[in-house]
Amino acid sequence: ERFGSSEEFQKLSKFEGEAIATRDEEDAVKLQAGIEISIARGVLTKLDPSPEYISIDVLGKTPDQVCDIILAHMGDAAKTGCVLILCGLSGTGKGTTVARLQQCLSNATAWSNG
Repeated sequence: ERFGSSEEFQKLSKFEGEAIATRDEEDAVKLQAGIEISIARGVLTKLDPSPEYISIDVLGKTPDQVCDIILAHMGDAAKTGCVLILCGLSGTGKGTTVARLQQCLSNATAWSNG
């Protein structure tokens, strides 16, 4: 409430939000290019159909709660192995979630595009 009526705060928050979205979109383009190069070189296999993405509303959830949701969706793959891709805007807790998942998954390896 304190900043909601501040025109200066509204301008700043809009500017910062747009900057984050722009940077995230640039990262997504670079990531896609890297994936395409890896497919062309035979490092990755092109998935057809593309994998299903699930949306998790992380607002108000702890990292453990988010990880519990992810692990439930992974099912047996959490034990047998898989590729898990986390997507989301900057500052939404992807790094924290990955660090927690690595504690839960004994053979996890992480890579970040950002």
